[in-house]
Amino acid sequence: MSLLIKNVTAITMCEETRVLENAYIATRENRISYLGTKKPEGTFDEVIDGHGMVAMPGLINAHTHTAMTLLRSYADDMNLQDWLFQKIFPFEDTLTPEMVYEGSVRGIKEMLSTGTTCFHDMYFFQEETAKAAEELGIRGVLCEGITDPVLEKKIEKTEKLIEQVKKSEGRLQVGISPHAVYTCNEDTLKTCADYAKKHGFRIHTHLSETKTENQDAEKAYGMSPTKWMEQCGLFDNPTMAAHCVWLSDEDIAILKKYDVTVVHNPVSNLKLASGIAEIPKLVNKGVNVALGTDGASSNNNLDLFEEIKLTGILHKGTSLDPTMLPAWEVLKMATINGAKALGFDDLGMLKTGYLADLILLDFEKPHLTPNHNTVSNLVYAVSGADVAYTVVDGRIVYCRGMQKPKFLSETL
Repeated sequence: MSLLIKNVTAITMCEETRVLENAYIATRENRISYLGTKKPEGTFDEVIDGHGMVAMPGLINAHTHTAMTLLRSYADDMNLQDWLFQKIFPFEDTLTPEMVYEGSVRGIKEMLSTGTTCFHDMYFFQEETAKAAEELGIRGVLCEGITDPVLEKKIEKTEKLIEQVKKSEGRLQVGISPHAVYTCNEDTLKTCADYAKKHGFRIHTHLSETKTENQDAEKAYGMSPTKWMEQCGLFDNPTMAAHCVWLSDEDIAILKKYDVTVVHNPVSNLKLASGIAEIPKLVNKGVNVALGTDGASSNNNLDLFEEIKLTGILHKGTSLDPTMLPAWEVLKMATINGAKALGFDDLGMLKTGYLADLILLDFEKPHLTPNHNTVSNLVYAVSGADVAYTVVDGRIVYCRGMQKPKFLSETL
């Protein structure tokens, strides 16, 4: 499989050449084989005329619960604890593998059509999400969500998921996800830490999402959730911690010490009134920050461009500083930083030799003209609906046609 994109404006996410006008991007198999302003030699299986379009690396949704599309609009206008324990957890007790598959198909189609090419998932029946991901061609790291008291069963399911992913086309990986300190006891957290170390897995968890979570941890353990996770050994493994709204300076120092990535989910945090994470402080302290949508039940969509814009403006407003988190830095959170968090050293940039995961956006739409600054427009003006093509592993997995949008699992 080979693909040539011509006459396109490329946002490379490389510091040395951020924007490349009238560019050619060529892919061979699943890698970018050429990026430049001269037409590459050879023939290609497919050619896309990128005139009026902008190419950039595919977005990385670093924290989501894909099949929660099943609960979109099911429970809104509630705080997190009531929302989880009164509505979400009881509903999730009724889930079947078939339901999770259907929810995953919807969620993955939503992500692909809005520019996400790689996702970090935490949910149940992950074998069904893996099946949907393989069919639709997205890249992902899948983690069976672990809560008490079903640890052994979840470990067994993770073992089966490992074997299933080994038989896939290589786009999927497995991690382990202890849900949070308030749903996992000490033994569960320590077992997850040991299991991750044994398999070389990454940890995917929720951390200090609400003030109540912190207060309850102080009562139960005499310390913050961050210090408790450190004590249980989770951070001895590469870790991605979602939310991190209520961190002390000591907590931030711990996360920096262990190179923990914080995944910012501003839409979900605001909708649940959980608070606003101090992202500028984290960035200034050298903590890697990526972006996530959370699930479609607390967001209520999976459009990562919404998170990009909100991140770009929210912290300017709270700090009363319009220079806070410039557009380029926010765009890095959705690309380079997410790739780093997931352990990829060949993803998140348009660069020769990197994985061919990229998107094309229609910049001829009225709300994107005139285009004085492409990077600014990507952060402050674009929405997921502007995505025209999504490419993963060098294959077109989504294209927005004049009629019904088409995906890899359909006839392109």
